[in-house]
Amino acid sequence: MAGIREDYIERMIDRLVAALAAILKAGKGQKTEEALDLVQQTSLSLFGMEYRMLITIDAVSVAELLGHPEKIKALAKLVSAESDLLQRRGDTAGASLRLGHALALLQEAQRRRVMSDPEAETLLHSMHDRLEALH
Repeated sequence: MAGIREDYIERMIDRLVAALAAILKAGKGQKTEEALDLVQQTSLSLFGMEYRMLITIDAVSVAELLGHPEKIKALAKLVSAESDLLQRRGDTAGASLRLGHALALLQEAQRRRVMSDPEAETLLHSMHDRLEALH
């Protein structure tokens, strides 16, 4: 059973990487609205939940809904990508709000881990630095 779950998580991560690449490409191509739509579509396909719901409730509650630390980290990456898009659009307040939520999600993912995740630690520091720069 654990093998099936790990396979599922690996496939989800692969899909997330592809989605983040498409979001980044659209964002760099000045197609911010298209990229923001991709964020919402990715949420539905990866988590089976509306993105708006996942960003309006607190990180602890979202973590309870998602369960697995890798799913929580995946959402944090997606929220961080949206923050980048909002910042490109000039919405510093929105970017800061999203980045704060992404940071809280990553912190919650780390609390739920049995073993340390070096990638998540790097992301935590990066997001914290980006959040400070926005203020």
